[in-house]
Amino acid sequence: MADDDEMPLTALAKPKKSSFGDDVPLAALAAPGGAKKTSGRPSLGKPPASKPAEKKVGAPAGVKRPLKKKESSSSSDSSSSSSDSSSDTETKKPRKSRPKLRQDKNKDEDNEDNKIAKKTRGTKEQVAVELLCRWWYALPDWPPQDDEGKKEIQRKLKEQNLRQVSIQEWEWVPEVDDKGRKKVYELTQFRGIFRASDGTKYDLRPMDTCPSLNNMLKKDISELYKLLVKAYEGQLEDLKKSKYDETDLRNKH
Repeated sequence: MADDDEMPLTALAKPKKSSFGDDVPLAALAAPGGAKKTSGRPSLGKPPASKPAEKKVGAPAGVKRPLKKKESSSSSDSSSSSSDSSSDTETKKPRKSRPKLRQDKNKDEDNEDNKIAKKTRGTKEQVAVELLCRWWYALPDWPPQDDEGKKEIQRKLKEQNLRQVSIQEWEWVPEVDDKGRKKVYELTQFRGIFRASDGTKYDLRPMDTCPSLNNMLKKDISELYKLLVKAYEGQLEDLKKSKYDETDLRNKH
C-alpha cells in the first residue's frame, strides 16, 4: 500500500464507498446492529456466542431441577423401599409363632363363649349338660346291645325292606334277594347304623332313649341331680384305676 505522502489529495478527499445498498430502509440503518451488508468485505468480528441450552431449559437459580428431584425421589423411594423391606423382614420374623397365638386366641374365645353360655343356661339345662359329659357312668349303654335291643333293630330293618349282611359275605351275595330286600352292613364303630352299597346310610338306633339334651330336659330336675351324682361317683372310681396321676381331677370333683 502506498504511503499517505505519496497519495494524491483527490484520493484522500474521496469519500469511502458505503457498504450498504440503496434499498436499505432508514429504520434498519438506525438499528443498533445495523442492516445486513449487501456488499464489501465481511466482518471479522467475534462469532456469536452459542445459546446456552441449559440456562433456557433449566429452572431459576436456587430451585432444584426436575432431574435432581427425580434422583432425590428415587433415593427416597429406595430408602422407603429399603425401610419397607426392612419392616417386612421385621414383621416376617415373628410369623413362626403366629399359629400358636391364633390357637391361644381361639382357645380363649371358646372359653369366653362357654362362660357366656353358662350365664344364659338355666339350672336344669346346666345340670343336663354336666350329666351328658359323663352319661355312660349313670345311664345304660346306648344303643342297647341286649337281646331286646337287637330284636328292635331287626324289626326296623324289616320295616325298611333291608337285610343285614356280614362283611365276610358281602361280595358273594346278590344286591337284592328273592324277597326284594336290599343288602346292608352294620358299622362296627356305630352300632345301629347301617350302610348300603350305594353309600346310603340308615340310622336305626332308638332315638327316644338317646342321651341327648332334648331327652335329658324331659326328665325331672330331681332325677337329673341323682343321675349326675351317680355319674360323678362312677368317674371318681374310674380315676382310681387310672395308671396316670389324676390327683388334680379327683380334687376337682
